[in-house]
Amino acid sequence: MENMLQKMMNRFPLFIGMGFMIVVISLVIGVINATNAVDYYAVEKVARETLQEWANVRADVESTSIWLPYFKFFGLARILAGITTALGVIATKLMQMGKELIAYVPEQARLSVPDRPKSVMWMRMFMMMGMLIILAGFIVALITAGTAADLFSNPIAVIDTTTPGSELLDQLASVHAAESWLEAFKFVGVAFLFIGIVNGLTSIIFALQYQKKAMPQVVGNLPAADTSIELRPAPAVGSVM
Repeated sequence: MENMLQKMMNRFPLFIGMGFMIVVISLVIGVINATNAVDYYAVEKVARETLQEWANVRADVESTSIWLPYFKFFGLARILAGITTALGVIATKLMQMGKELIAYVPEQARLSVPDRPKSVMWMRMFMMMGMLIILAGFIVALITAGTAADLFSNPIAVIDTTTPGSELLDQLASVHAAESWLEAFKFVGVAFLFIGIVNGLTSIIFALQYQKKAMPQVVGNLPAADTSIELRPAPAVGSVM
């Protein structure tokens, strides 16, 4: 399990690259959706509210507006996960360097290497929880977008004249309810990812503080140099021995 996590952490450039690609794709889709919205609202009100052709355009615009923000946040989440794993790699390298340095020190001057801080575990946990939350929200957003597409494929005149208890009104209530809590839910996932980043920085600070504290102690514990050996200055360049 540990080896698998380490391999995943070493692939942080892939996380960041894929996240950036998703954000760029989201921008392109957003521009296309904005163009469709401009076409829809450019026609007269009676036509867009009664003609099936414009109802289909509105269905595309409304459904895309629901799932696209979560798709964009999914890309952002991958970038933040890449940053978190990069911090984990730095913290791991610092700890390994500390252990290797202590191994070269004479045994009587060695210090015990502390256990890995719990912040490493918390970093991984918060990162994975944040990714799962964003992914779950994205799946719900896709389902809600499908419901919105079915709903708004009906002309507005049909939706406005439907009777209480009808399927269309149930779909309308479902879409608006999901939009309300999904808006806040995605920020919960981002908050988990940021907490993971904080724990990654904490792990790096822990490693640096240990090295800062250990170096003077190691030097102080080193055996004293043999002063009986006569030290002579090196001859000047070009002089004859």
